[in-house]
Amino acid sequence: MADLFLNHPAKVLGYTVAEAAAHAKVSEATVIRFCRTLGFEGYQDIKFQIARELVVPTRSFTGEEVIEGDSPGEVMQKVFAFNVQTLQETLEVLDAQALERASDILDKAAKVIVIGVGTSGANVQDAYNKLFRLGLNVVAQSDSHLQMMEASLLGPDGAVLAITHSGRTRDPVETLAVAKRAGAKTVVITSNPRSPVAAQADVVLLTSSRETAFRGEAIASRLAQMSIVDALYTLIRIKGRGRAIAAEKKIEAVIGQKQIL
Repeated sequence: MADLFLNHPAKVLGYTVAEAAAHAKVSEATVIRFCRTLGFEGYQDIKFQIARELVVPTRSFTGEEVIEGDSPGEVMQKVFAFNVQTLQETLEVLDAQALERASDILDKAAKVIVIGVGTSGANVQDAYNKLFRLGLNVVAQSDSHLQMMEASLLGPDGAVLAITHSGRTRDPVETLAVAKRAGAKTVVITSNPRSPVAAQADVVLLTSSRETAFRGEAIASRLAQMSIVDALYTLIRIKGRGRAIAAEKKIEAVIGQKQIL
């Protein structure tokens, strides 16, 4: 087991837990126990850490942060390279099977509540704007009290999608706990697999982002979150193509009336 992780870390990133177990010739339970013995929450947690170690910075990003005195061209290069690197790291660590499970949960839910507070609020609205176009019964909620109130009314056929970079903000953690007590499914987009919010999730979709001195709430982290939402949107549209097309036609019919001829 240890040989696989030490000598073939790049391959591990592409393996599911079942594939890792098969290559190591052990059971899936042994893989999970191995990860936890090393101090990780599970297989996805250790893959996340491996990805962070293996990702090679893009050529135009040297690890330098934006500093006072940088020219506009230097700022442009550093910011764009940082964003590109974040998306690449997220792609390395994001689990395709977890994404599939999350899309199934949202696609089949009778009602979806999308939650997030602070700077995550913009991505909450973005997720809402995408998902309702697919014909889903979805609500965006960034008010901490209303989140919990709506979550308490969900049942086993409901779902909550939480977006939080740190995973440590109290409001989404408490809301997900309420949703789980109500029997609803929970999906979380976060950069922290060991966070309190991840502990409340049925499915965790990981992003990667390094904050910088000039960008404490880095735009890069929000770009990674938006990319995951885009992937969820696409998967759900494929699953419910007929429903999505019907919803899009209704939307186009009324939006057309808003255009000035």
